[in-house]
Formats: sequence, C-alpha cells, structure tokens
Amino acid sequence: MTPLRPLLLYAAISFLSAASQPPLAAAPDWSALRNPVWVSPDNLRDPSVLKTSNGYAIFYSRFSGTNSNWCDPKNWAIACATTTDFRAFKDDHDVSAKGYASPGDVVFWHGRWILPYQTYPANPCRLCFSESPDLTHWSAPRFFLDAASHLKWNTIGRLIDPSLVIDGDTLHCFFIGSAYRTNAQGAVIRGNLMGHAITHDPALEHWEILTPDAPLLGFSERAPDGVENTMVFRTGEHWTMIYSEGLATQHLATATSPNLLEWQPQGVLAIPRQRWNRVKFGAPYVWREPGQWLMILMGTASGNRTTFGLLTSPDGLNWTMLPPAQP
Repeated sequence: MTPLRPLLLYAAISFLSAASQPPLAAAPDWSALRNPVWVSPDNLRDPSVLKTSNGYAIFYSRFSGTNSNWCDPKNWAIACATTTDFRAFKDDHDVSAKGYASPGDVVFWHGRWILPYQTYPANPCRLCFSESPDLTHWSAPRFFLDAASHLKWNTIGRLIDPSLVIDGDTLHCFFIGSAYRTNAQGAVIRGNLMGHAITHDPALEHWEILTPDAPLLGFSERAPDGVENTMVFRTGEHWTMIYSEGLATQHLATATSPNLLEWQPQGVLAIPRQRWNRVKFGAPYVWREPGQWLMILMGTASGNRTTFGLLTSPDGLNWTMLPPAQP
C-alpha cells in the first residue's frame, strides 16, 4: 500500500505550484490571421510560446539583421516579445547575453520558471538554463547535462536544442548531439542525433541519461543528416513528438509514445509550402488552445530569410496552415 502522507504532500505542492501561476488570457481570432504572422528586420528562429494572463510570451533566437555573419556570437541572442493577438509584437528585447540560441519549452519547476537554451555558435555548444520568479527577470545562464557531451554516439561533443517536458515529478530533457558520417555520395558531413535524459532534482544538477549507448533518433534514409528541434506534448492517451528532420532539406516528422520512453516514428508530417517557408521549415512549437492545437513554425524563404507562421489542428496530428498574406 502506498503511504498516504507523501501523496498528500505531493498534491499540496502541485496545488500551490498551479495556484502561483496566473490565469490565462483569452485566445485571439486565429482564423483572421495570415502567414507569416511575424516578420522582423532580424531573422526570427526557434520559437517557443508561453500563454500567460497578459497574452503570449514568445521566446526565440534573434539573429541580428538578415545578412550578418552567421558564425559571429555577437549576432545571436535569446529574445522575447509579447503579443495578445499575433498581429502586434511588443517589448521585443534580449533576455540573454550575446552568443546564445534555441530556447526550449519554458516550464514551471519547483517554484520558478525555467528557460532552457544553448551557447551558439561557439564550438562545442553547451546546454544551459535561466530561471525566473516572474517571467520578467531572468538569471544568468547555468550549464547543465554536460555529461551528455561525452556520450559515445555524440562524437563531436556538441549539445543543442534542449526541450523540457514535465510528467509528474520527473523532468525530461530531449537534446541533440552531433557526429560526422559519410553520406551516399561519399562526402563526410555533420549530422544531428537526439538524446534523452531525466531528473527529479529541483536544481537540475543530477541527471540520468536514458540514451547512453545509442541515440533515440538520428540518421535515416529520409534524413541522412539527422534530426533537431524537438517538441513533445500529450495528445489523448499518448505523447506526440514533432521534430525537424534533415538539415539541408529540412521538414517535419513525428513519433508517438505511451510513456515518453519508447518512441515509434510515424513518418513525415506534410506541411504546405507558402512563400515564407518555400525553401525549408522546422523548429516547431505546439501548444493547446480551447478546441484546437496551435503550432508556430520557423520558415525559410529565399535569401535565408526566416520568419514565423502558424498552423492549427483539431487533434495535434493533422495540421492546416493559415492562409498566406501573399500567394
């Protein structure tokens, strides 16, 4: 028989954590929006959305300008803007120093908000997080899960794209490592591979890596250069993962799991092409709205121009792109 006191204590902690979070704002009229929903003088990349009492906070990778040096850390930062309607984006500002990118899911863990991200483009990249009591004031980055840089399949020792999922008292982190491989044409290329770790530690210092010997997902005939940008959410009785598959010809793919541990790939997720995502698309982020799911997606147009567009879904599995502002 399970002791009652720990269950009551856990229930009380869960109630207090939920009570400390503000009520959510009303949703905008999604059907009135047109893609891309956000265009900026900067390149917008790697979106992550958090619904709050004041609307939506959008965390993203800001690549300064559109023709800057991609390899200069001074051109990269984690940024945040707010919106109530996905038409006007306000208070757009950096929340990190320069040299960081790829924000993951913002989660409420043991009394404070956690924002995971990575160093970039410094090599090798490392995972880090900032914490906040109020979603406004963020701490300096703290590094975590460095042990994953030494996994035998992560031969480059690179760690990118952290994605956090809370299930009960367990915090899951899906992350990306990298390795070189020889492709079908005989060229040596860099590819990305997905790993998985869990923790119960409030401080995020102690992790159990569940993929020590082989990646969870990686190279395939359809994606010879691997996977990245993972998004995991619960749909009904199972969990759904949507991720970027491939690098040179990036698109979306899905996998499902009953327990966040065993994953079954489901194949390519068909996404229509519009002008803003004509070259390629990836870095999906999914969240729940009344009666439907929403996905914000990074699209690449000609000239490596990246902007954000939206898709809707009744079930988290079948997705419809919002109409384009321009054909």
